[in-house]
Amino acid sequence: MEYELILLLELIKQKTGKEIRVFSELDEGVYSSVEGERIERPEYKVVGVTPDKDRNKTYFRFRHSSESFVGYIDGCEKSDESFACLAVALLENGVIKENFGSKSESLRAIVLGEEKDANIQKYMTKYSISDESCSAFVIYCDNGRLSEVTDFMENFKSSDKDCVLTIDENTCAYIKFHTMGMAEGEYQSLAEYAELIVQSVKEELGIGIKVGVGGTVKSFSECSISYRQAVSAVRMGEVFSGGSSVMTYKEYVLVKILEDVPKYKLQEFLDILLEPEAKNILSDDEMVTTAEEFLKTSLNVSETSRNLYMHRNTLMYRLDKIDRSTGLDIRKFQDAVTFKLILILYKLLGYGMTE
Repeated sequence: MEYELILLLELIKQKTGKEIRVFSELDEGVYSSVEGERIERPEYKVVGVTPDKDRNKTYFRFRHSSESFVGYIDGCEKSDESFACLAVALLENGVIKENFGSKSESLRAIVLGEEKDANIQKYMTKYSISDESCSAFVIYCDNGRLSEVTDFMENFKSSDKDCVLTIDENTCAYIKFHTMGMAEGEYQSLAEYAELIVQSVKEELGIGIKVGVGGTVKSFSECSISYRQAVSAVRMGEVFSGGSSVMTYKEYVLVKILEDVPKYKLQEFLDILLEPEAKNILSDDEMVTTAEEFLKTSLNVSETSRNLYMHRNTLMYRLDKIDRSTGLDIRKFQDAVTFKLILILYKLLGYGMTE
């Protein structure tokens, strides 16, 4: 009932421009089209439509869903009294109906964070969507074949609850629900699930895509948070992991934190961490690619050699060279973390890798 009353207040405001404030006669419930405004309750019982010249308000009493309410608007002229009478009829009978868009239009507004909470609840009720935890995936395809990817995802999705929608000509979003409190379902991680999406699209359609992965939110009403995280992951992944097909928000949380630090402080940190000869390594694309792949494979020499089609001895030579130039042996976890931080600072400060 509450969100229906709020919807009516919003609709009246949209159609007339009038702000209406409402409070319940039975409890502390307050509903207003003016967010955060203090409600001015009269010291007398409102009967019918009651102009209050001292307050320059027009109060009116009405019933909605078998409950008594008092509402008021600014002004106490005859025209305000007439409007109050109209408002009573609208609020009691609910004769104004929400002009909802299509299901896809409403879903798009919810995912993009453009929908009000009351409308989200109405959407969930109308389409029988339970308020379960979920995660957002942003799928990016820049080769003009997004519609094929979107159609594929409709058949690929884990359950009928999951949602697929087009965002723009290169991007679609996939909202994956998690049942029984299991955030990852039968998969070890959301990143692994995203890898499966990338692999399946490649095998079935011959299309290369990139997928950004947002975090898990506790309810569908918060899915826009996960969507924004997924978008952010794609953006940061383009800068910090250009060759990756899957980019998760969690792996870029450190980057996100450092983005909010003033650049002069980032420069101070970089100056502390950077040895004089280290810039030669950071300016060498091959050395940086080797180091990033080594970090990506969790410091696994054999896997890095395979992925880079590089002889093991060549890889060891390059790791030794990085050690000599930076003072960091990235075969050791702590030094690897420090080197990763240097790479992040270097890119955040706008330094190219080929100065």
